[in-house]
Amino acid sequence: MRIQHVLTLLCATSLLLPTTARAQIAVVGSTIEERTAAPGETYTGTIVVRNLTQQDQPVRIYQTDYLFFADGTSHFDSVGTMRRSNGRWITPTVRSLLVAPGSEMTVTYTVKVPANDSLRGTYWSAVMVEGAPTEAGRPSAARPQVGLGAVVRYAVQVATHVRDAGSRKVSFANSRFLTNADSSQAFELEVKNEGERAYRPVLWIEVYDEQGTMRANARQERGLLYPGTSLKQTSALGRLAPGSYRAIVFADSGEDTVFASQFTLRF
Repeated sequence: MRIQHVLTLLCATSLLLPTTARAQIAVVGSTIEERTAAPGETYTGTIVVRNLTQQDQPVRIYQTDYLFFADGTSHFDSVGTMRRSNGRWITPTVRSLLVAPGSEMTVTYTVKVPANDSLRGTYWSAVMVEGAPTEAGRPSAARPQVGLGAVVRYAVQVATHVRDAGSRKVSFANSRFLTNADSSQAFELEVKNEGERAYRPVLWIEVYDEQGTMRANARQERGLLYPGTSLKQTSALGRLAPGSYRAIVFADSGEDTVFASQFTLRF
């Protein structure tokens, strides 16, 4: 099994002691749990937590909503704050646990989808798995010092796709052409899911010169993009000669129709 880290260390209090914090727990496997279900259905899922140390490790389990945007910000607000939150559908079997040294424990959760025919698309939230603060230093009797405490948290996304319901829609915004330090070029834009259903967009760009000859292309598959969230896509184009170019950006959301938009690049 592989271990995936989702959130970096969140520092609590600090000063004076130069230290490094070490992860004490890890979530094993995927940190995105998604399931397709119909209104009224109930299903269960599991989260495996591993103790990476040789001491007992206390772990706290709690829930938040989750949103992210192309500007790099992520929001972990109270459950039910977000319109498409499924946080209140989810019930973890435990809210805390003590994991023995070098071992693993499984947290089970139940998702009960409301029997509501108006549900469409994807609903999601996060189950947070939080280890105890690390102890980075101890005060000295000779010279009192303030240590650094850190908490390692994992956000396990729980996504429910309502069966056979919900549209997918892609939009582009804030495009710009970049020249890197090595004189190579790149094209950057924001990609937003304006539909009702989450998907993993496959994005590609084709760049043509004034004679219609393709001079660059790039392709990438991104992670799960939820309704109302956005991401920043940067496509490396290599070194292009100065001039005017036509760039066509495509986004495949899994529907029959591929979304596309055309841009003019000059440099």
